[in-house]
Amino acid sequence: MTELQDLSQATADPADLGCDVCIIGSGCGGATAARVLAEAGKDVILLEEGGDFTGSQLTQRDAAMYDQLYAERGGRTTEDGTISVLSGRVLGGGGVINASDVVPIHPETWAFWRQKHGLTQWTDTVIAPAQARALADLSAHPIAPQQVNRNNQILQQGAQALGFHGEVMQHNRGEACQGLGTCLIGCPLGAKHNPRKIAIPKAMAAGARVLLRGRAVRIDGLSEVRKTVTVRTMDSKGYREQFTFRIRARVVIVAANPMGTVHLLRKSGVDNAHLGQHLSLQPQIPILAEFAEPVNSFDGIPQSYAVTEFERYDAAHGFGGFRIEGIFGTPGILGSLVPVAGGPGKEMMARIRFAAAALLLLPDESVGEIALKHGRPLARYTLTDEYRQRGRKAIEIAAKIYFAAGAKSVSVPNAPPMVLRNPSELRRIDGLSLAPATLPLISAHQQGGTRMAANPSQGVVDATAQVFGTRDVYVFDSSWYPSTSSSHTMTPILTTSHALSARLLAEWPKANGT
Repeated sequence: MTELQDLSQATADPADLGCDVCIIGSGCGGATAARVLAEAGKDVILLEEGGDFTGSQLTQRDAAMYDQLYAERGGRTTEDGTISVLSGRVLGGGGVINASDVVPIHPETWAFWRQKHGLTQWTDTVIAPAQARALADLSAHPIAPQQVNRNNQILQQGAQALGFHGEVMQHNRGEACQGLGTCLIGCPLGAKHNPRKIAIPKAMAAGARVLLRGRAVRIDGLSEVRKTVTVRTMDSKGYREQFTFRIRARVVIVAANPMGTVHLLRKSGVDNAHLGQHLSLQPQIPILAEFAEPVNSFDGIPQSYAVTEFERYDAAHGFGGFRIEGIFGTPGILGSLVPVAGGPGKEMMARIRFAAAALLLLPDESVGEIALKHGRPLARYTLTDEYRQRGRKAIEIAAKIYFAAGAKSVSVPNAPPMVLRNPSELRRIDGLSLAPATLPLISAHQQGGTRMAANPSQGVVDATAQVFGTRDVYVFDSSWYPSTSSSHTMTPILTTSHALSARLLAEWPKANGT
């Protein structure tokens, strides 16, 4: 088995490297491609900007883990500060830090992509085997009834009391799961069947070389047989660039999350009017409810039940409506959602064991943009009026559910804070403006920025995910999605990466002129 190489240990410029395929980003898209291509006999280098954290290295401490596992240390936001833009910067990517939710792309989304965006090559015969492989990689299965913690039970009970349809979700945890509740900062027990546990070891066993703490800064020779990826090594914490070397590859696959992928392609000279456009952040609205009896939401699997009654699909917009999911986190992220500061905020955190929490997930229009500011990628995004209207409705429904389950109060962490004491106060929700920086929204499912299309006048990559105007430079993450794919992106990215990797192998001689 090939060993991991930590580039932060370099004391001078490392030697240049050559390979068949250089893959930039080790999350669901990159790791899956590395495994499939390496197992097919290709010489693969997998490049990751972050470090490798497993076992006891995942300390369950907020400050250290957000610093090392998340892009920009978990501090990335939209330009106006409204939305926290959360993504992984660690070997294994977002699968290391997510809530392990397995939600495939719905058939109606695929139909929408074919009809609205011309992705006719994505037929059921292409999708079905790729999705089956993705679900097998994840060991996907329903969360057992005894694993649904009190926080999610409350949501389920309230929804059932009102006659709303919901579901206990599927996940990718194995028998090692002990319900630590710290999924969002990594599982020290290794219970997640994620790319770090499955795809990356298999890729290495097949001969793939995995490089840590290496930042790809430019791809040259985009239209040539061999491309050159310039890499800067990082220090051991990933704070500063240090040395420079190059990787020469026949095929380059970029899978660095929409923010990183768009940024790298832009720095590499890709000139396309759609590059960085059509960004979907799928902003999620947090809501808290307080109960008379302890809920202890921090115990057990954080996210296991979803109210799906209000999800919608339509021919004009694709996936829409809203979805309500029970969730909880560690003290750091919870503190950011408390709607009051100072002494009252401290008192509310002291009562956190009586709190239940949910995220209201609203599939959005692809209205955002990835721009450049001070040399770094920046998300520009403004909530549409239609999103705000749906958001108010989602808050109202979630509050009704919690009151039906016996909540003493329901809090919306707005500025100024809104605390509802009984159902008669629900009309106050109509007054929420959802203006910039008034409500802390969360984006964990960024999509778009390199839209797939039939030609470069409509998007950035073609049906094989090759960047228009390049030779064998591909995008294998959620950047190419023309609209919101699903309520969660782990399974969609694994699925599409499997399909794209298989297609690349099938066309390999033609693609490389051999």
